[in-house]
Amino acid sequence: MDVYHTPAAALDSLVARNLLPSSEFLAAARRALGDLAASLRERGGRAAAQPWGVLKIAKGGSDGRGTALSGGCDSELVLFLTCFKSYEDQHVRRAEILSELQTLLQSWWQKPIHGLSFEFPRQDRPGVLQFRLASLDLKHWMDVSLVPAFDALGPLNSNVKVKPAPQVYSTLLNSSCQGGEHAACFSELRRNFVNTRPAKLKNLILLVKHWYRQVRLPPRVLAPGT
Repeated sequence: MDVYHTPAAALDSLVARNLLPSSEFLAAARRALGDLAASLRERGGRAAAQPWGVLKIAKGGSDGRGTALSGGCDSELVLFLTCFKSYEDQHVRRAEILSELQTLLQSWWQKPIHGLSFEFPRQDRPGVLQFRLASLDLKHWMDVSLVPAFDALGPLNSNVKVKPAPQVYSTLLNSSCQGGEHAACFSELRRNFVNTRPAKLKNLILLVKHWYRQVRLPPRVLAPGT
């Protein structure tokens, strides 16, 4: 596939033919994540000393934003929990919640999804529980992050022109949390912004990611959050 010698008018068709993930794998992975989300909503807090529930789940990552690249992609399930009443609550209780989520995740995978394998990689992102879904031939994979978060935005209007209340940001600035620690609280804003852009922007993102993977990154490695 020679992107450099492809005429501009043919780039969209090149993306559709060569850069999009396997539809069969994506369908299987999304079914698995849908099943996991339903399981978390149903079982969250049953065994916890201080019960928690799931207010809502926001899907992000490249899969949620429609910028997943063929081969490997990432998905993010942001779990907005009832036990987080503030940014500080999220900071204090995050490790406890992640431990409970890992137990629930391992129990959920006792019934494997047809056509997929499951593994825990090295956990190298603070505040996130990571796992990988892969096709059985290992040609396609999805790195999934479960992120417990404080519902700072509340019910979010789908109109991207409607901005959150200023207090959302002033409260964050006045908290004692580290920079970037609560980015997941605003994942719906990022997802909605990208999803309302023209398809050509998503194709451009895919072309840039393809170039980056070919030129800058070793095989089978993705930049986090792409």
